[in-house]
Amino acid sequence: MGKETRPLIEQVLQMMEKASGGDPRPMRVLARIEPEFVYEQARSRMFIMDQPHIPGKYKHLIMIAVAAAVESQMCTTVFMRGAKLAGVTKEEIAEAIMVARQARASTIFATAVEGFEALLEDASGQ
Repeated sequence: MGKETRPLIEQVLQMMEKASGGDPRPMRVLARIEPEFVYEQARSRMFIMDQPHIPGKYKHLIMIAVAAAVESQMCTTVFMRGAKLAGVTKEEIAEAIMVARQARASTIFATAVEGFEALLEDASGQ
């Protein structure tokens, strides 16, 4: 999106709304503060979605899973709506959430391993 030919910020927001199936509220607010960030967000999403190695459906599912894992309700909902518009089924979305849940649960165990090892060392020294 070069500055010479890029759309107006309102057009970018309309494209975001169409792609997500809802109001891109965070981007609308940000556009009032620093419109360049909105242009960058749009450019970055286009860049990612245009990469050829991972099918678009999977990219939508990854975005949903990450948003859910970091507990962003707004992004999870927006990404779900956008995925549905792109042809992702509700069953695929539900499975992506379950995968994210499993990954998140695994990180909890991995985060605690050093503490567990310290407890075991303490227990062996008693």
